[in-house]
Amino acid sequence: MKIPIRNRETFKFVKQQYMGDFLKTASGLIPHSVADIYPNRIQNIFGIPGVIFRDHRWTLPIIYLCGKNGLASLPICLITFDRHHDALIPKCGVEKLSEFNVNLGTFEELVDLVKYDLSPRDDDWIISGMELGLISHVIQFCSNIGYEDHDSPYSEYDDSSGTAHRFYKLGRLKKELSYKGVLTDKDHQAVKSGLWNTLGWDPAVCEISGDMPNLIVDIDCDYFTFFWDTYVLPFTEEIFEGEFKYPCQSSFYSTYEPVRFIRSILRRASVLTLVTEPDFCGGKEKCEAIVSNINNFIFDGNLDFGAIDVDYLPKYPNE
Repeated sequence: MKIPIRNRETFKFVKQQYMGDFLKTASGLIPHSVADIYPNRIQNIFGIPGVIFRDHRWTLPIIYLCGKNGLASLPICLITFDRHHDALIPKCGVEKLSEFNVNLGTFEELVDLVKYDLSPRDDDWIISGMELGLISHVIQFCSNIGYEDHDSPYSEYDDSSGTAHRFYKLGRLKKELSYKGVLTDKDHQAVKSGLWNTLGWDPAVCEISGDMPNLIVDIDCDYFTFFWDTYVLPFTEEIFEGEFKYPCQSSFYSTYEPVRFIRSILRRASVLTLVTEPDFCGGKEKCEAIVSNINNFIFDGNLDFGAIDVDYLPKYPNE
């Protein structure tokens, strides 16, 4: 499903118009029919719309709306931070999803697909997004140590239409920005497979190049958690400081802070989705602490934290 924008100048104008005219309220971008799914008002994060909601699969309707309203052309490249890969093959079958793509399905049809057919554990939405024609390539930073150590950093997924999608499964951002990490090692398998070109990353100047109007930054709050025995523990302020504010060391730099990388991609993105996922963060209170630390350490206090509800009804039919 191709929803184009005419050029980068048009993209900049539309983006500014959205931020100035109606991104101050959720009703500007998000239809009233799904206000219970997206109850938090849209916020301005480094000049882009920040959409904050509970369950990860509901990222897909936001991508659709960005295409429909001229904020991006679809399919869009996804940069995501998560503790899980969320890339299982949908149990509902790819045929139903690809049919939506071929038939240029409506927003209402997409909402029904997400509500009734995708996994309530939010573990199949990325592959679903590829089949739906919403997501092109994926660059994923994963904080789960098991995934970091055992998964191949690069794979391809050929959707049912024959389109190839690149999927880069990386480790923690700080690790990848440090010596021998994928963002510093030109001989890394993922780099040879095109990661730096896909991202527009040049470690020699520590910059993401270009306007990149086809980019979404997606952050799952459970990225900032870890397990100890049966407990889910959120990152402490000390860990936030070390992971995002403490400089990384590599052959290209010695004072580059990971938070600069995140802010760089945010400033070049069409939209930010911040997914609270309280059930995977150890509950509402822990999730709120995570959002507060994200705001302080990464967003430079740009979030109106008091206006955010991290856990809310409704419960969906397939939960």
